Amino acid sequence: MSTAQILTIAAITNLVLIIGLSLTTAMVKIRRERRAKARELELGMLRPVLLSYLATWEDGNARDLGDTLIKHRSRATSFEEVVAGLLPKLRGADRSVLVDILRRRGTVAKACKDTSSWRSVRRYQAVELLGSAGVQEGTPFVAKLLDDKNGEVRLASVRALGRIGGLEAATALLEHLDREDARIPPHPVTMALLRIGTDATEPLLVGLTAERATVRTIAAEVLGVLGIFSAVPYLEDRLGSDLHAAVRVGAAHAVGRLGMPSSIPVLLETLAREHDLEVLAAGCTALGRIADPSTIPALEGAIGSQSPTVRVAAALAMILMGAPGMTRLRLIAQQDAIGGDAAREILARYTISIGADSAATAAKV
Repeated sequence: MSTAQILTIAAITNLVLIIGLSLTTAMVKIRRERRAKARELELGMLRPVLLSYLATWEDGNARDLGDTLIKHRSRATSFEEVVAGLLPKLRGADRSVLVDILRRRGTVAKACKDTSSWRSVRRYQAVELLGSAGVQEGTPFVAKLLDDKNGEVRLASVRALGRIGGLEAATALLEHLDREDARIPPHPVTMALLRIGTDATEPLLVGLTAERATVRTIAAEVLGVLGIFSAVPYLEDRLGSDLHAAVRVGAAHAVGRLGMPSSIPVLLETLAREHDLEVLAAGCTALGRIADPSTIPALEGAIGSQSPTVRVAAALAMILMGAPGMTRLRLIAQQDAIGGDAAREILARYTISIGADSAATAAKV
């Protein structure tokens, strides 16, 4: 076979491959366009039925629409896709009736089953749906995926437990985080617990005595943010006895947010005996939030600390004491000793903020 013949065969082969590739690409594109068109058509038919059902179910005349939604089977899209977009926007009874439709369709049961799928995408989708629906029966199925081998699925399960809420979800999050082999970061757990709210109170109180310091710190901080006043004695105990500085900092922040005068003795004791600078600063901040002028002498001692962080925190706390604190801070600001610099800095900040507020008020007038 001559060189010319070989080149001719190669050219023909390349031409055939190019034509085949072009035809395949065109067919894929046509198929995608048809699927997209069919999807839009189905969504256009399904959305009005769904919205009509939500608008009329209270009248008792929407049974046919409900049966239509329960029996609906799509080819290019799914009822669940539409519902997933609506659920975050709904509250109260409308949300409940939509979740009821999902249950009657078997969607919730299928999602619970799909949490055991070998495909990570299916597990992720199942967790997202159970979280969006907020169904309590999904809690144990979602909780087991906190150990999932896929990181995205683990984070999705944390978010889902936060959306589902309840004591069981909060317990699962804290117990998992308290394990040495925990594979979820603390921040998403904190956000999920805050979303659960006061329903997490009991697990959070238990979390104050958890083995890992991270869990105790999160429990303390969240109890303070949620405003759980019944937790004050337990938080004071952590502040006075916990061996980890991070936990004591979290407890100090929490008792400061809760602002109970009964916490003053333990805070004063903290300022008197504590050696960790972050804990000292947190204790000063907490006293400032409680704002009892009787604590000014203790704050004066803290404002003489070698640590700039502690000095500034003490000065900020004193300025929150009102006229007595302000008067004492001005006297300290006139001194060259340690503490005078922090007093002058905080007073300058205060003056600037007051000036800015006055200017803003004048501008509005």
